[in-house]
Amino acid sequence: MSRLKRQEAHGVVLVTALLLLLLMSALVLGLSRLLRDEQRIGSQLDDAQRAFQLAELGLQAGEQALLSLPLLGQVASMSRSALLQADAPFTLSCRQSRNPAGWQQGLCLSATLAGQALAPPWQRQDETGVALLHPCGVALRLVLQPVATAGRCPAVTSGPSFWSDPHYLLELLDPQYVDGEQRGLLLRVTARGWGRLPDSAVTVQSHVLLLPAATGSPRSRRLAWRELR
Repeated sequence: MSRLKRQEAHGVVLVTALLLLLLMSALVLGLSRLLRDEQRIGSQLDDAQRAFQLAELGLQAGEQALLSLPLLGQVASMSRSALLQADAPFTLSCRQSRNPAGWQQGLCLSATLAGQALAPPWQRQDETGVALLHPCGVALRLVLQPVATAGRCPAVTSGPSFWSDPHYLLELLDPQYVDGEQRGLLLRVTARGWGRLPDSAVTVQSHVLLLPAATGSPRSRRLAWRELR
């Protein structure tokens, strides 16, 4: 074989080797990207599952909180017009400074009951633009982590296990709801949980019939449940 042909053969081998090297590099990069995408998707699914579990814990806490509502007997005996007064326990803003300590926020009056064309409280914002159902809003908190939002809003300091503790709103729909032979207060509990990131929020909701008791503790019954999208 002549020197020129040997050089041409070597050139072909070199080009082929370079092409194979480029192909292998592209394959390795593609596999690495695929693995990163799968890990990210898996992390997002885990985060969503964590947020859902925390939201359900918040919902259960809200339903349990109804049983210790100190204003239960008062609300059950109030007329519709009385419920719309400025000193009523449940308000459209979900704030009432005249309520007992611990109950001065998170108690919402249904816009339908008030005859107002407003979005439901879990979709609304306050006058500063903060969502009502938010750690910096007016929602009640289920304390699970040592990190509190007090003094840190509108920014939230993330907790060690998840972004924020679950929060919930208690909304009065009908103070004299009748279900079969039972009459009581119909309330809507809306809870939101977060995973590691603030955009991993999951919101769940239930309708609860609260039955005041003349003596002893009140009883409650969950009528419906759903996850809000």
